[in-house]
Amino acid sequence: MTDKEPTKEDPPTHNSNNDDEVEHHPLVIIGGGIGGLVLALCLDQIYNHPTTDSSDHTTITNTTNKNNTTKQLHLPINVYESTAAYTANAGGAIGLYSNGLRVLRHLSRTHPKIPNVLTNVRAAGCDYLYRRWMRHDGFEVAVAREDELLPNVEIEDIDDDDDDDGDEHLANVNFNDDDDDDDARSTNSGVSNQTNSTGDSSSKKQQRPRGDSIASQDTEGERANRRPRGGSFGGLRDALQNLTQGSSSRSLRDALQNLTQGSSSRSLAKDASHESRDSVNSAGSYSRRSSRGSRSTMDNLMDICKAAVSGKDSNEESSRLVETELLSLGIRRWKYQQVLYEACVAAGVQIHFGKRLQTATVVPSAYDGEDTKTLLHFKDGSQVTTSLLIGADGLNSKVRNYVTNPQNEPSEEYVPAYTGVTCLMGCANVPRIRGICFPSSATSKCHACYYPTRAPREGTDDNPDDYEQVFQIYFPSPIERPDTWRTLTPQEAKEECRELAKKLREDGWDEQFLKPLEHPTLTGVLRVGLRAREGLDSWHVGGCGGGSDNVEDKGAIDDSWRVSRHNDKDNVGCAVLLGDAAHPPVPYIGQGAMMAMEDAGTLSMLLGHYCPITAKLESNGEEATVPDLSKFSKAMSVYESIRVSRTKAILGSSVKLGKTQQKRAESKLYNAWREMSIKAQVWAYGTLPVMRPGAAFDYRSKVEETLLAEGNECRGVQVDV
Repeated sequence: MTDKEPTKEDPPTHNSNNDDEVEHHPLVIIGGGIGGLVLALCLDQIYNHPTTDSSDHTTITNTTNKNNTTKQLHLPINVYESTAAYTANAGGAIGLYSNGLRVLRHLSRTHPKIPNVLTNVRAAGCDYLYRRWMRHDGFEVAVAREDELLPNVEIEDIDDDDDDDGDEHLANVNFNDDDDDDDARSTNSGVSNQTNSTGDSSSKKQQRPRGDSIASQDTEGERANRRPRGGSFGGLRDALQNLTQGSSSRSLRDALQNLTQGSSSRSLAKDASHESRDSVNSAGSYSRRSSRGSRSTMDNLMDICKAAVSGKDSNEESSRLVETELLSLGIRRWKYQQVLYEACVAAGVQIHFGKRLQTATVVPSAYDGEDTKTLLHFKDGSQVTTSLLIGADGLNSKVRNYVTNPQNEPSEEYVPAYTGVTCLMGCANVPRIRGICFPSSATSKCHACYYPTRAPREGTDDNPDDYEQVFQIYFPSPIERPDTWRTLTPQEAKEECRELAKKLREDGWDEQFLKPLEHPTLTGVLRVGLRAREGLDSWHVGGCGGGSDNVEDKGAIDDSWRVSRHNDKDNVGCAVLLGDAAHPPVPYIGQGAMMAMEDAGTLSMLLGHYCPITAKLESNGEEATVPDLSKFSKAMSVYESIRVSRTKAILGSSVKLGKTQQKRAESKLYNAWREMSIKAQVWAYGTLPVMRPGAAFDYRSKVEETLLAEGNECRGVQVDV
């Protein structure tokens, strides 16, 4: 992937109001953002490149013509994007987590034209490795390994006879003993180790993610490396499990004896507080207190966990396998969009730039049996019709207006409300300790998020230009000023960031948080107000005859069956939403884009299952490939039964987390309590439990489970292992 601006061909423009001259596409996606591009790739794979491992068995891929020759059907995928082009170095960045990366992994494994899409995305971003909660003055409250968000991969689940080489992305998570060499610990990412227990550095299951040269300063990161996977509770759980399975308990008894003899006078709460005593000075460098000497309660408790998990003596190493290709990472939005765009070009997806949708209106069917179409009016005067409209057009979606009000009746428009919080974001080439970081300040009444989007690779020279970190600073702004929410000019960015840095410095913010604001490489700065609104309960319209109206049939997916409230209107074109258009997010939990990617993966699977493509003879006598929409309503009922509750739960957690962050910034008393809570949760569970439901979700597994509950065989829907 290069930094050049993508090239494109301008699509034909249609300005005529004559229906005979309006171009028709069987399927149209409005919005070429992340959700729209991922959906386009998923649909292209499902419909145009089905495999026995990934396509649903009902999908029709071949047809026989009058000459008795067989040809493969091909459904054109058209995406209409409002911007003139995807520009390089545009502002904004996102975090990619395992639940969204699973969609890209499946595309890489099943789409023959884009086998490297996940690899290219990972190369364009930077692994987090750690998750850090800090005060604005640089004090580190708690540190968690980012691999805590990944589930364990059981060794017995790996098929040694499989020649797919899928295990090359498995890596050990190591729990280093206190007596290990400090230098070895400093280069260990806490996620994988390059050598296995036999010293074989060539093992495919031992790949180390990228690190950086300042890791040796990271005392808290080293402590996180030594923490049992799943935290102390996870270690104890595994200890009990191993004991019940009959593993040796000698090391466990020895560790228990050390626990009762070495630290009987200390409380766990005091020791948990002691774990974060190391401080950060004003320059951002880390000092370390020796961990040798008397054993703490937590050290002995970790001995218990390590000994029980491994079934070995406590001075031996134990490990777990995780999938490194699903490790969370930070990436500039424009780089991610570029990778997806290039994948769409390779796959043959048609992207039409400069097409801002104004309205969508119903085109009644001319005769019985004809699909009701939707007429799309664009700002440049052009028009197209479609049988299936998919809205991935974001917060201010025009497709959502059609879904909620297809007959254009007088009604209140669905507009997300301003939350009273404004965010200033940008990036700069500034080195810092590795990880996504969340500082909060009760002095400035604001909080922030910093994360890497580029870092030097292992074995390369340390060059400051090889680092890139993104900052997102959230502060209360009661007055709504949408006219100021935009990408700032370089001069505006320089002035505003320096003014903000001056204020934060006066309030005691550590220099490590201020350097990006004043650095000469500052770029991609934008100011945006945060809006939020409860997601819709119904995400589709149309498909009146495709689903069942019998109560007995609805019970198959419990009370989640949702038949669109518009299905009683015969002449309504089929349309469906995904991403921000259906569920406007707030960014505090980093799952907004991931929900859109989950939507895309889920929607494509269900359309492939319920709405297979078929050959249809058009009125002009030509044969066209179209999706069979007779069961569209049924497909959408299942789609909503999976996605509505899921997005409400995850994005609801994001709202709650954002409120706690803001409360930390407004109340010193609450902040002190919250710090103790964060510290205790990381110690007990390895990370904040609120993060796990988002990242651990497997969309393919959920679709399969739901379809099986519906009584479908679903032979072609396989679950990624």
